[in-house]
Amino acid sequence: MKIDFSKEQSITLAQVPIHVPRRGGKKVHSSTVYRWATKGARGRVLESVMVGGIRYTTIEAVRRFLTANSQTVSMAKSSLQNALDQAIEEELRQAGV
Repeated sequence: MKIDFSKEQSITLAQVPIHVPRRGGKKVHSSTVYRWATKGARGRVLESVMVGGIRYTTIEAVRRFLTANSQTVSMAKSSLQNALDQAIEEELRQAGV
């Protein structure tokens, strides 16, 4: 999805940590936010634009990014749990239980 500045509230990347939940009591580091906007995380890139040498995103784009990444993590966990369950069942079957 593309950022629509007429409908979304723009913020600089430096302001993003204010809008991201804390982890272990600490704010997300600004270098992490910059990496999200340039290289991405888990195959997703935080939507942003460069205007006058300053990179901007929107609060809504940050929410979309965090939601997409949390869904990716939960899907990975559930598929890992399914694989683990299958391995346990196979071991039990081989043991005759």
